[in-house]
Amino acid sequence: MISIEDLVGLVKTGIPDAEVDVMDKTGMRDHFIIYVTSGKFKEMDVMSRHRAVQATLTSAMQDGRIHAAEIKTAVP
Repeated sequence: MISIEDLVGLVKTGIPDAEVDVMDKTGMRDHFIIYVTSGKFKEMDVMSRHRAVQATLTSAMQDGRIHAAEIKTAVP
């Protein structure tokens, strides 16, 4: 399990300009919907954006704190 604050911190560490909104999908703090808006995404396609966000979550996914993450991205 991971807190929403810690999850937001992970994303912001890798994507400093990100605006991050997180919804706990099941109430168990391991399945999330993550909305990330960043100017960094301007030149990226959707898959590259998702990979960038996933890269920030790698440690939490590998150690089991995050079981599933549905990622939504946007450009400001």
